[in-house]
Amino acid sequence: MAENPPERPFQVLLSDGAVQDLNRMRDAAAAEAKQHPNDKSPANNANRTVYKGVLRELQDLESGSSKGHHVLGAHKGLGDGRDIVVSKIGDGTGKPNHRMTFREIPGRNAGGKDARDVIAIGPRHASENNAYQQTAMRLGRSADQSLPQLDRFGAAQVGSGGKAHQRNPVLDANRAIAHAFDGQTPLSGSRPLSETAFGSRGSSSGSKQAGKQAGKQGNPQRGE
Repeated sequence: MAENPPERPFQVLLSDGAVQDLNRMRDAAAAEAKQHPNDKSPANNANRTVYKGVLRELQDLESGSSKGHHVLGAHKGLGDGRDIVVSKIGDGTGKPNHRMTFREIPGRNAGGKDARDVIAIGPRHASENNAYQQTAMRLGRSADQSLPQLDRFGAAQVGSGGKAHQRNPVLDANRAIAHAFDGQTPLSGSRPLSETAFGSRGSSSGSKQAGKQAGKQGNPQRGE
């Protein structure tokens, strides 16, 4: 008799925008697989590599094995992101060049289980529509405005280049503050990862299976 998979401590939610981001990444991976089916070079596997990395990070966020890489903080031109957590994902061609942004959501505001609401997934350095710009836009935040309600998260943050032993306490504090804050609610339209076509909550093989699907054209998940 098969054992039930272990209960995962978090549910991952995908905003409508994040679903669109994943659709684009899946389509790019599928097109790359069609164009370079037998080419294993990093340059011609970049789209597939980053897509698989994103699926893996989604599962790791759900299982709790990842807590993200660093807190975004407040930066002029990027908006107030003191409640935003950033994960780094690479495409195999150099330093991690993609970002996933999410917010920690208390279970009472997410259907009973603590959640991680994914806002945006995309390139870090794109001149337009990079992951940070999309995050501010989807949350309706001005690029240069500080939000008083986020003062509870504090002002000083360890930068993305900090060592893990410096960043992890900040991430833990961010999560504790977010879980105590009734103002932390998922974006309208956010849905559980398990209700989308991206990966599987129940098995560690989910990211491998979804990665294989990158070489096939699937039905795009509808997003607003």
